[in-house]
Amino acid sequence: MTAPAGAPALRPTRTRVRLVRLLVLLLATTLVMLAVSLGAVLSVLDAARTVRDHTTEAVLEVAAARAALSEADQAAIEAFRTHATLTGPGQDYANNLASASQSLAKVAEANQAGAAGTGILQVVEGLVAAYSGAVGQADAHFRAVGTPDAHLPQPGEKPRPSEVLGAADLWYASRLLHGPDGVLAQLTALQGLQRAELDDQLDDGMSPGLLPVWLLAPAAAAALLVGTQWYLWRRFRRRFNLPLVGATALTVGVGVTLAVALGLQLRLDDVRARTDTVLADRQTGIAVADTSGRTGLVALLTRYCDPAAGCGSTVADFTAQPRFAATAAHERKVAEGATGVAAAARDAADSGGIEYLAPAFSIAALGLIAWGMSRRIDEYRYRA
Repeated sequence: MTAPAGAPALRPTRTRVRLVRLLVLLLATTLVMLAVSLGAVLSVLDAARTVRDHTTEAVLEVAAARAALSEADQAAIEAFRTHATLTGPGQDYANNLASASQSLAKVAEANQAGAAGTGILQVVEGLVAAYSGAVGQADAHFRAVGTPDAHLPQPGEKPRPSEVLGAADLWYASRLLHGPDGVLAQLTALQGLQRAELDDQLDDGMSPGLLPVWLLAPAAAAALLVGTQWYLWRRFRRRFNLPLVGATALTVGVGVTLAVALGLQLRLDDVRARTDTVLADRQTGIAVADTSGRTGLVALLTRYCDPAAGCGSTVADFTAQPRFAATAAHERKVAEGATGVAAAARDAADSGGIEYLAPAFSIAALGLIAWGMSRRIDEYRYRA
């Protein structure tokens, strides 16, 4: 309605101005709550899904490849030490080598260590090929001897050249695997990179210590809504504004979704603990295989070294290295642990739809706030 000519300009009442400002503050706080809650929930779910689909597989498969290669080397050495000219490195060696190749292929698909991880995998691929080739050469040289036990060198007997070459090839193969820059050292470094990525991804989520920060926005919105209800009651003498009551309930619902997201984060922490348990069990098996393999290699090399000159300083230093016996975790326990990691990762990524609830609650609260406040604002138009 237009004011008559010459009439004083209409101005909004003070109450209307206060209500409009309060509406703007409520809407701004709710928008902040929307952004914070959605960011928190998505950060947890993104981390959970990456951990489920890629990171845990990359970490555990690197450890599985290390174990398989150690067991392959142990099997090959034992086969050559006992009856090399009959069976070569043996079926256990072939099976473990194939298992290691499968694990490395899975690591390549799930790699989370970026270019550094890819580079290590390329180096490992070349070293494993060289290792397999050296074992194959050792097999060829040992088979050239003929029947096995009749040609095992006796004390004081000089070994045949093909036997010496076979032992040298086996020594070279073992150094490719166990050397300072060998396959196992490279895979240990790769496992560390993948494990560090797991930590980074979990730290990007919602830690329990930061929960008060995440809840600050919905808490502020809820407090402001309650304060608005009190102000409207004092000003209009109406006990409840039902749209604002609904907005308050939805704001509490956003806080609940954040608590659920924290629960998912705690499940991710359980994934980390389970992963470390599997890695520790794998390590005991690797240590046992390494100890057994190196002990067998020492016995093999001693058999074929020159009786007078011995095996040389390099082999002597290797022989003198301490080898600690360990008790390996049962393979069934390791397999069950890996299955438990996968199950825990799936549980952590099962959101129950909270990524949709948080924005839905916030947007609905925005609508209710606008509706509830507009009814009161409309009661105060303008004054002269």
